[in-house]
Amino acid sequence: MPTFAHKGTSLWYDMHGEGQPLVLTGGFGLLHNQWDFVREMLAERYQVIDWNYRGAGHSDRAWPGGAYSQETWVDDLEIVLDELAIDNAVLWGTSTGSPISIRYAAKYPSRVRALITYPMFKADAGFRQAFNGFTAIGETFGYDALACLTSWIGCAEQNVFGARQGEIARWEAACFEQNFSLNTLAETMRIVATNDFTADVGRISCPILVLMGESGHLGYAEAGNRALAEEFLSLAQNAKLELVADGGGTYCMIEQPAATAQAVIDFIDAL
Repeated sequence: MPTFAHKGTSLWYDMHGEGQPLVLTGGFGLLHNQWDFVREMLAERYQVIDWNYRGAGHSDRAWPGGAYSQETWVDDLEIVLDELAIDNAVLWGTSTGSPISIRYAAKYPSRVRALITYPMFKADAGFRQAFNGFTAIGETFGYDALACLTSWIGCAEQNVFGARQGEIARWEAACFEQNFSLNTLAETMRIVATNDFTADVGRISCPILVLMGESGHLGYAEAGNRALAEEFLSLAQNAKLELVADGGGTYCMIEQPAATAQAVIDFIDAL
């Protein structure tokens, strides 16, 4: 697997296809595997770039407590693009990869041709309470056993994947086992619980596609996520919303891969 070292930290990436660079930034646990069901379709038209930020997946797992931040992950993306000599890319971020991509587009506007995102995180009292609850469960039962995620994953499969529930559950469990660690979850929750996209979105001038499934994969959160998407759209300079029919929120590329890939292709080809 291709990796490179930057100031003592090893960062992982992978590349497929040729053409317009399309950089994929996934959330903790799934990371690059979030696009397993659409990558081949996208790589037929674009240069698809997967990568893992430090502390997760195939990149260095060493995590000095409290030393990493969302800004660190944003700069990791800049380091990866520098290493690959990519001057201008389309970014697609979802889950915890969404705020990384949003912040990057605001911080390095000349390097972002367009942004595809699912703005599902904004720090407020309710959001922090939910994530503090996940953290408390992890501290009680052990992050390494994924006890704090079992009910979340089960809810996702029951509500979204239907007949594919068993297949997706096995695939997802394998992804978490490969990409996940105690430190990854604990520190990711600490970082994400302070995220607020409102300071960044108004600074982004490139075209933005807010892409999400029409149906929710997490019933308790999805109504709030749709509201966040609407707030994001109201603040953005040049953004539109695309809802994937019968797709599950941030899981639309898993639930409806062909329709999701086509939405991305239509957006990029129209740039």
